[in-house]
Amino acid sequence: MSAEVTAPAPGSTLSPYLWRYDAPAQIGLKVNVYRGFEVRGLAQALRTPDLAASPVECLMVGDSYFMTHLGRPSTAMDGRGEQEWALHTLTGLVGEVREAMDAEFPADRRPFLLADLPDGATRDSGAAREAADRFVAAGADAVKIEVAGARELDCVAAVASSGVPTLAHLGYTPQRGVLGRHGDAVDEAFALFAQARRVRDAGACGLIIEMVSEAVNQALSTPHPEGLPLYSVFSGRARWGGQSLNLWDAVVRPSRGAKYFPPTSVLDAAEVPACYGPELIADRMRELIRLTLAGWFPLTPRTALSPREFGQVADADPWSTS
Repeated sequence: MSAEVTAPAPGSTLSPYLWRYDAPAQIGLKVNVYRGFEVRGLAQALRTPDLAASPVECLMVGDSYFMTHLGRPSTAMDGRGEQEWALHTLTGLVGEVREAMDAEFPADRRPFLLADLPDGATRDSGAAREAADRFVAAGADAVKIEVAGARELDCVAAVASSGVPTLAHLGYTPQRGVLGRHGDAVDEAFALFAQARRVRDAGACGLIIEMVSEAVNQALSTPHPEGLPLYSVFSGRARWGGQSLNLWDAVVRPSRGAKYFPPTSVLDAAEVPACYGPELIADRMRELIRLTLAGWFPLTPRTALSPREFGQVADADPWSTS
């Protein structure tokens, strides 16, 4: 099957990868990066001959930086002071990553840069628009908003209506959500489908889904004229679904057992200052991208759905308005 890309609007300066395949022949990849030297390592990996055509469509500067690189226990911020610090920090990282991307990737193969609105930036629609504007000024092509309820849905609508491409993050939302799998019962799955329709109708141009049932992932990512392209995190595999990879996780072992994390990590956190650099990042990202494109990563998570229920969810039309 050939893949066709919807052309950007005339005069647009956004990456062509922001317009996902109408009928994708292979998965698209999003890679979480945080620093310029990490971008250099990733770009080096992608210059390997067998990976030169890899579908790396998006690089994201995410608020997970506060946990990975800074060792904080969560992405939640304590009060307005920390919230402003978080936004200021991520804005600086977006600028650093933008500069590295422009230097390392040719324009016709340059991913789009996605910036993650941190905790506090969605306290109201005005704050969300201000944060999105700051990210765009720093070099972001699009922003991501965690959506747990009506307030964040209003923020999606406000930012999208301002003209900034906006992706909605559904399922487990680390800034405020309770850790656990979502959509692992039929009624929960259909509630997620309704939430996906709401963010679409609010103006979102894409989805990030985290820790959802693989059946939900498969249903949401099936090509549909009214659907949204998506990238999944810890949500198993789906034929048509985009996959999110975390560059840090590809190299650095988690502090506790994590079955579903990349199997490529080789460093303990204590070794990062001496060993975490572009060469090792390139080596580990080559391996992780190869495993992903071959279908060996990610693993299929356990599910509470029976085989019949799994089929009911996976075969559903999540984008129906009925």
